[in-house]
Amino acid sequence: MRPRPRPRRKFTREQVRRRQIVAGGCLALVILLVVISCSAILGRHGGGGGAALGGGADDSAMSVPATPADAPALSQLPKDASLGGEEALGIDVSAHQGEIDWTNVRGDGISFAYIKATEGTGFTDPQLNANWRGARGAGVTPGAYHYFTLCSSGADQAKAFLAAVPPSDDALPPALDLEFDGACEKRPEAKQAKEEVAAFIDAVEKAWGRRVVLYSSREWRDHYGLDATEDRPDWLYNDGSRPVQGDWALWQTRFDGSVAGVKGDVDIDVLRTEVLRASSSMNDDG
Repeated sequence: MRPRPRPRRKFTREQVRRRQIVAGGCLALVILLVVISCSAILGRHGGGGGAALGGGADDSAMSVPATPADAPALSQLPKDASLGGEEALGIDVSAHQGEIDWTNVRGDGISFAYIKATEGTGFTDPQLNANWRGARGAGVTPGAYHYFTLCSSGADQAKAFLAAVPPSDDALPPALDLEFDGACEKRPEAKQAKEEVAAFIDAVEKAWGRRVVLYSSREWRDHYGLDATEDRPDWLYNDGSRPVQGDWALWQTRFDGSVAGVKGDVDIDVLRTEVLRASSSMNDDG
């Protein structure tokens, strides 16, 4: 076989070197644009940076505006009750409240809001995004809660929650609602139920870098107990006075409150900001 003639070089070595430099710069630019795009997608709910997987969140990023001393919504507190130092007035809402005028909510003196995000694995609250954006825009600090169900695994429910609410350092820590009302009718053994709750908590805390806030009904506690609350923020309900338990982070004072901007009844809550910050922290110095 006759050897093929060597091809003539199309470019000089200097031209090749220049083209390599240009190509490398273009590749770096493409990578940078991809990173920026991914960051924007992951942070679509929050106004701050997302917590690193497995690490502690930036605790200083979470802030709750003060409730004015003359706020009309303070009338929703129990008789003779008032806010203490570093306490703020808030609400928790879902699609049940319909469309909310968040500017009026803030004008009534509401400082924060826990917003329903998901239930089980197949339901995302249809008002989640509107409520989150509305609260943010009005200066109300938002947080998201998940309504747990015993009809699906805790790990799968955590995936659904995290898909709906990516981590955001300047939001309130995620909350878990443990009740029987409206949930499935399954009642597994206590060991299995606790394992599923633990699976949800582990996955969400790893992603958010904060400990999960726990709310539970009396029926849930009587049936299953609540071991997971020992080192996590407590959200307690007491309609007549402050909770007897002294280290609560959130106190739901009533479920039939009235707040400007919300049609119908709404839950009224009190937040101890620094207690929540400390008890939800996963940082070594928290």
